[in-house]
Amino acid sequence: MDNLTARRLIQLGALFLIGDGMMGLLKPRWHSLLWHCGPQVMQAATEELAEHPNTARAIYFLETAIGVAIAAQQTPEVE
Repeated sequence: MDNLTARRLIQLGALFLIGDGMMGLLKPRWHSLLWHCGPQVMQAATEELAEHPNTARAIYFLETAIGVAIAAQQTPEVE
């Protein structure tokens, strides 16, 4: 994998974190239950987030902040 491909994949990951985090901030219960699938541990985590929207918002805020930090680090100041 070349450097450009790696940078694009990192940007894609950052975009996912930002978008997913923002959706969770807007509607934490709905967004958490959207991902209620898969292994039992994942289902239990989504149920907990849905039952505790303020905790979910804090987690989604951190997810968004991490995505922004990754995007900012990967983006040059001057092109």
